Amino acid sequence: MELSDTDWGILDLCSEDRETRKNIAAALDKTPNYISKELSKLNEMGMLEQPGPAENSGMHVTTEKGEFVLSKQEKYERRQSELFGELVESAVELARDLSAEADEEVTPSDIVVVTEQAHDLLQKLENRSGISPREAADRIGMNLYATQGILYELYFFDLLSRAVTSEGEIYDLTARGRRLLDQPVQTTVKDANRTWNMISSKDRSEPSFDE
Repeated sequence: MELSDTDWGILDLCSEDRETRKNIAAALDKTPNYISKELSKLNEMGMLEQPGPAENSGMHVTTEKGEFVLSKQEKYERRQSELFGELVESAVELARDLSAEADEEVTPSDIVVVTEQAHDLLQKLENRSGISPREAADRIGMNLYATQGILYELYFFDLLSRAVTSEGEIYDLTARGRRLLDQPVQTTVKDANRTWNMISSKDRSEPSFDE
């Protein structure tokens, strides 16, 4: 998910109010033609929509997905742009699935983890602090490159904080991460999210086949 500074500016403007192409161009000091291309891209990615009641109203607002992406702006890194996009899509899809089971809507921001590898690593941290990518890799028996992606997922979902020291990146459990660890041990990612969002078995409309 490649996002430019202009894309972030558009999402920010359209989160605050309904905006037209001309207004966005003026606010960001860009040409209307360039803004048109970026608007089309963000619409195709499902982060913007044109509100009614008229079709093709010329106004743009962020969607729920767009709001979620905007909330994760500080976690966006060009080197992890592809993984960033995958995590966004997975959170949106899982939130949609869980909403069908719950009494109240589950939003992407309510999702805490989306892969079994990240869930497994979090369990193995055992409230450790100051963990390095190498130490994390040793704990789960994976190569360093793959482990860095898993750590990024935990950082993306605010389960780990990250600091860069003279010795490299260091990760610590956040309060959110400790809360997830304090839950009864769950065998699947979906069940971990169900428990986090207080979705009981009686809320589930049909059997799940993911376990």
